[in-house]
Amino acid sequence: MSKAVSNEKTIVQKIATRCNVIDRIMQGGVSVGEVTELCGENATGKTQLCLQTSIACQLPPSLGGMFGASIYIHSIGPFPIRRLTGIMPHILQSPINQIDNPCDHITTKQVESPHELPDVLDWVVKLIKYSHNTCRHIRLVVIDSIASICASHFENTVEGLDSRTQLLRAIGYGLHSIASTLNVAVIVVNNVVDVFPSDRDSSTNFMMSSGRKVRPALGKGWTRNIATRLFLSKALNPVTQTSDRLCSVLLSPTLELDACRFKITEKGVRDE
Repeated sequence: MSKAVSNEKTIVQKIATRCNVIDRIMQGGVSVGEVTELCGENATGKTQLCLQTSIACQLPPSLGGMFGASIYIHSIGPFPIRRLTGIMPHILQSPINQIDNPCDHITTKQVESPHELPDVLDWVVKLIKYSHNTCRHIRLVVIDSIASICASHFENTVEGLDSRTQLLRAIGYGLHSIASTLNVAVIVVNNVVDVFPSDRDSSTNFMMSSGRKVRPALGKGWTRNIATRLFLSKALNPVTQTSDRLCSVLLSPTLELDACRFKITEKGVRDE
């Protein structure tokens, strides 16, 4: 269910992911007004979790939503509409309404270059403000994924890395501004990179996934742009010979650094 988490200064609204164990460690779901990062290797459930949160956003507050709409910016290939419609009845807990189709409340846009993102974020701001004149305000923005959009667009030189750092700083500031000033939740998907023994902090700064030492892509500078970081990982279960999946809170100003197990099914991301 949707929760309001209060402290002495503010009340934070939440959008449920509709996976009970993940919503538990997030104290109700993804925070509105903040940037949340989902990081992990391929096939750990990042896109699946983004899709079902985009659906759950449309639910009434009593079911964890905000009766809102969402913007979904994607990078690689076409938008996964079949995956979306496949899990939609299970997240909404009702058949798809063809008159008021839930797909109509998710605006999608493909971005192939990071240099497009500043203009795209201006478009996002305009779309959010325009939605305030409609019955469903946009309450969620997803970028899936920021690392894929940035891949192979910068030379591996001092100048190229400096250019990437400056652009990521501007994008991060733009996302933070959108979340905080327009009161929406922002989810950004990030990849991971391998940690090698030659790395200066290889013995301390890493997480484990599929038996590999990894860390979030895009560097430490990017981390300053996000409020909460969730790490989705997997490990081979020697008994069942299947992948056990884990969602861990690595960074948050308000959440405990907790973790939970989950599974991916045809109905979406579910409790283990």
